[in-house]
Amino acid sequence: MTAIKMSRIDALTQIITFGELREHAFSQLVKFSYGNDVSSLEVSNLILSEVLTKYLSDVISADDLEEWANFIECRDDLEFTAIEGFVYALANPEQMGEISKANIDKMLKMLNSSL
Repeated sequence: MTAIKMSRIDALTQIITFGELREHAFSQLVKFSYGNDVSSLEVSNLILSEVLTKYLSDVISADDLEEWANFIECRDDLEFTAIEGFVYALANPEQMGEISKANIDKMLKMLNSSL
């Protein structure tokens, strides 16, 4: 099988959307160095909405959701200002309330009302 080459943006997109090539995207992402000319990818309300829906549909777990938020927070090449509060809450469930179906459903309703 031939290895699939991805750009930094393609790899980030696979990771933050839980795409089919997500695991491969992590190995591709480590091949890129950081520099001043790195373009960023916006993590939009729509992406967050889709990820929260995946959690509510049992496609991903609470741990996956927390790790996702932590990944976003630590990346300089991801722009998430529009959803910063949501990402912070998901990355810090012990401070902001546990990740549960009820809490994520409320979060999704809040998010969708602002779309």
